[in-house]
Amino acid sequence: MCLKENPIMVILSCGFRKVVGSRLIGNPYPSAMDADKFIDDNIKNGGSNSVGNVFNGALYFWDHFGEKNSHYLREYVGGYATYTKMGGAKAYSNDERINNNGTFGNKKPGRYIPVNQGFFVIAVMDTLSNSIKNPIVIDGGNIVFKNSQRVFMPETSGNSVFMKGVNEKTAHFSAEKVKDIIENNPTADKRPKIWLQFDSPTGYHRQLLVGVDENASNFFDLGYDASIADLGKEDMFWIFDGGKFVIQAVNNFNTDQELPLGLRVSKTGLARIKIDAIENMDENISAHIKDKFSGEIHNISHKPFEINLGPGTYLDRFSLIFKFQKLIDEDVKTEILIAAETQPIIKGIHVLMNNEIGEIQIKNNSGDEITSIVLYNYLGQTIKTWNANFNIRTISLPINMTTGVYMVQINTANGQVVKKIMME
Repeated sequence: MCLKENPIMVILSCGFRKVVGSRLIGNPYPSAMDADKFIDDNIKNGGSNSVGNVFNGALYFWDHFGEKNSHYLREYVGGYATYTKMGGAKAYSNDERINNNGTFGNKKPGRYIPVNQGFFVIAVMDTLSNSIKNPIVIDGGNIVFKNSQRVFMPETSGNSVFMKGVNEKTAHFSAEKVKDIIENNPTADKRPKIWLQFDSPTGYHRQLLVGVDENASNFFDLGYDASIADLGKEDMFWIFDGGKFVIQAVNNFNTDQELPLGLRVSKTGLARIKIDAIENMDENISAHIKDKFSGEIHNISHKPFEINLGPGTYLDRFSLIFKFQKLIDEDVKTEILIAAETQPIIKGIHVLMNNEIGEIQIKNNSGDEITSIVLYNYLGQTIKTWNANFNIRTISLPINMTTGVYMVQINTANGQVVKKIMME
């Protein structure tokens, strides 16, 4: 077969009587291969394959990161790293058939697959309900390798990651050459991405990826979302369309976006969710874990979310949400209230934004009469002023504003109080 002209075809069966169809394949070329083009050439929904969807749109790379190289399964330490057109997620050791000691790899698969790198593809959507707006069918068939998928990309660039590691002494390109390749790469990925890490009560881990792509939605997007391949007894995953996913792509990180998370816990103890890495994120957007049971919202952009959980599977309790946080206390002092800096600060006045009923609620325990209240937006612009004499201890101010951070300035005869609130 001539690699220069003809495509390579490898058969992938969907299986017999719903038996999972998967196949171990690899990059057959003497050069790196573009994983995004490979995915597109093998899917019809969002891709260029006119025949059908050959596999589920994700690539699974075995990453063996244990000290032993053994043929005995029980001595293995490794897991499956995952890649879609949204990006890559690391492998974790959580399969009970192997030495699942909770360790994890340090390699994330990149867009460019090195020479001789093997990976699995799967022709099944076993966890997906397909009760979605655009139902997806995996057809199986011929896996297509094309010459157009080949690309020049050295492994030392960081964009082409060989899961067994790279011997830098035998690299074919100098550091200067590699730097030039990366900086002049017209396909550099500028999409916002967040990698979350879950630490379970008994020491298991999981990395999840969520990112923004204009072609994605909150439903299943073939080629962008990846089903979890090695679900453990303690684990975390994205939940949508009845499936469990390790990679999810959406079209925004707006303040009305909410991404459900599933957790599995086998033993009572402390569970932790934190940000493992971010790329291309707006510094004014913060990520939060929402706990529907307690009603609490925790900013994981500042510190990890920790909670004691009992054994069980939590499918409708936790989610990832986003908030706008441009205004900070320092901004208030230097930009909004400069003229009032010399006035004394009054203690005993408490402010709460009740988003359930759309009210600013103020409790005055200071003994000072409130003369006026001013609401500012994050730019320091006056939104609303209340000038009545509030000779009462509890004040309720109905307000209907867009989601964001606001400042409430409460003026009294003896000074003022400034409080930051979040309207949702």
